[in-house]
Amino acid sequence: MKSRLLQIWRRLPTPMRRWAHVTIGLPRAGLDRLGEAVAEHQRREAANAALRRALRNARPKGRLPTAPVTIIGFHGAVHGLGEGARMLARGFADAGVPVRALDLSASVGFAAEIAPAFPPPEAHERGVVISHINPPELLRWASATEGRLLQGRRHIGYWAWELQETPSDWRPAFDFVDEVWTPSAFAADAIRRVAPKRVKVTPVPYPLYLNPRPAPDRKRFGLPDDRVVVLVAFDLRSTAERKNPRAALRAFQEAASRASRPATLVCKIVGADLYPEILDALASEVAHDPSIRLLTDNLSAHDMAVLTASSDIVLSLHRSEGYGLLLAEAIWLGKPTVATGWSSNVEFTDPASGVLVDYRLIPVEGDGVIYRSGEWADANVDDAAEKLARLISDDAWRRSLADATERNDHVSFNRDAWTTMIRTLAPLN
Repeated sequence: MKSRLLQIWRRLPTPMRRWAHVTIGLPRAGLDRLGEAVAEHQRREAANAALRRALRNARPKGRLPTAPVTIIGFHGAVHGLGEGARMLARGFADAGVPVRALDLSASVGFAAEIAPAFPPPEAHERGVVISHINPPELLRWASATEGRLLQGRRHIGYWAWELQETPSDWRPAFDFVDEVWTPSAFAADAIRRVAPKRVKVTPVPYPLYLNPRPAPDRKRFGLPDDRVVVLVAFDLRSTAERKNPRAALRAFQEAASRASRPATLVCKIVGADLYPEILDALASEVAHDPSIRLLTDNLSAHDMAVLTASSDIVLSLHRSEGYGLLLAEAIWLGKPTVATGWSSNVEFTDPASGVLVDYRLIPVEGDGVIYRSGEWADANVDDAAEKLARLISDDAWRRSLADATERNDHVSFNRDAWTTMIRTLAPLN
């Protein structure tokens, strides 16, 4: 026993041992603190050892097979990240690549509400792993599994980030990947700034062309036929500061007062049960405005597409986007968009089919849980209101923008372009 304690003692950092010497002879509380410090040190040592074992397993050895492709992500979650993982898996299948899926929803507290469309990988299979999870989740998963699924497989990290600076705690994750894909050039530029030279970073947008185009059904949502319907939708788990719904509400109210036609705003909120104080604040702001409706119902991906199809305009005054799934889906469904003219959404917003709102860059503040530093956009609410009011009032302009969405040739909306991109990207060629 003494030998074991001596080993632990010698492995403690020098400052901790010095502190322990001072503690000897102090009250029991001091000894308890020393015990807690030793236990915490042991936990960290165990975690670091697990991460080192995971890294040894994650390192590829020699030439590796290119199929099947295993997509790791939140396949079962009603969440933007979940939808992204599901779309990637369907995209590879559409390109003729055998696909496997591993759902990590439960590991981060997401309810697994959607059954994965593809089987999990078998132990003997190799091929390629694409982890559709950001570095913090990747490091936790790799440590918990000791990187066993990565052994003998090529590993591509599919990472999304919304700012021009990536967090410093992402850097250890580069040791676990052979390359990185991102949903946008904006995100790729941010990640390249900190990526080691050996790690190639490539924008690979989502295959939106796979999504169905359901018919509008205003009756399903109790929406009036004689009003222009504007849709705002966001997930509070992606933070209210970044999605900036209050600015969108103000812009709509101002636009509605200027427009020559009546309009209704549907504000679809995901994650309201997790952030009741934010929901209450939004509800109090619009309580006396009958033209604004807050919708917190849980909707399937199909129902959300029907809601979008039932709208006339999609509005987003986000501060930043790593892709902008709602806006891309709106364009695919033939809806004009009014959105902040900064970050990744400008890559697929054709000026003929969407309206970009003026902005200024401001320091990131008030969102320290995820976004801690850097800059993001502060959309000009008055400019948004003016453009939205014109779009509400001008039926011909609104129709011309909707018609132009059919000609948007971004890779997300073009099957040939997307499958060609996938087939030409190493190691899948």
